[in-house]
Amino acid sequence: MKGLRKYDTLLFFLFILPWLIGFSIFFLAPFGTAGFYAFTDSRLPGAADYSFVGFDNFVTMMSDPIFGKSLGNTMFFVLIGVPVVTTGMLLLAMLLNLDVKGIALFRTFYYLPTLVPIVATVIIWRLVFNSEFGILNGFLGLLGMGKVDWLGGEHTIKPIIILLQVWISGSGVLIFLAALKNVPRHLHEAAGIDGAGRVRRFFTITLPMISPSILFVVIIQTMYNFQMFTEALLLSKGGPNYASYTFVYNIYKSAFTDLKFSMAMSQSLFLFALIALFTLVLMRLSKKFVYYEGES
Repeated sequence: MKGLRKYDTLLFFLFILPWLIGFSIFFLAPFGTAGFYAFTDSRLPGAADYSFVGFDNFVTMMSDPIFGKSLGNTMFFVLIGVPVVTTGMLLLAMLLNLDVKGIALFRTFYYLPTLVPIVATVIIWRLVFNSEFGILNGFLGLLGMGKVDWLGGEHTIKPIIILLQVWISGSGVLIFLAALKNVPRHLHEAAGIDGAGRVRRFFTITLPMISPSILFVVIIQTMYNFQMFTEALLLSKGGPNYASYTFVYNIYKSAFTDLKFSMAMSQSLFLFALIALFTLVLMRLSKKFVYYEGES
């Protein structure tokens, strides 16, 4: 038996060896490098002339006004955007779960935007929301309304980015749709016999049964919003007046525009710690609202 266990253990590590190698090369090594340079004054990666400065980069980062703006914007997309996008995903999944003729075609059409690269999608949205020749302003003109500077308004750029995330949320909708399909029908039938309406059944049966999927989507969407970059760069270049200047966009500017590589590494470590903290909090809170059928 001991020989068999050793063989199984060896076989296990042989199977996960490619993953361990990839994890070490593409995560552990870059993470260790970032941690090293975060405490130096290096301006370029691999530069030989640098010195250790301790926590100076973190102190400078905290005192930078752009740091506060970028962090505030990112927190807005996390605290406001994630609930809105997740709710939108769930509502769309419920619509696509209806038993109507041609529903499979609608499911296919809605998932198609997910297959389009995010860069191409953002370019399309720039054509739609362009203040001069955008499709949306053209439609408003037909209705006799004036043009709106959608991408140049501080109060409109954030909702546009959140709406864009709903547009490309086909994967999350697919997860919710699969979860809705797995809700036992007999529970709804029994509750209906007892006099429970659709709203009551949704909150007492459907939501608890799909709560693990909700947790998964929320965590994935939270990580995505913390690392949002493409939308801020291509839609408005962080503007107007830093209204869409996200934290990762700030890291990008520090590293490749200001040539402050060590500062960018410090910001990256801060973001990693923030994501880890939020994920830990969500996992701890999930014990109170996530229902797993196999648990007592």
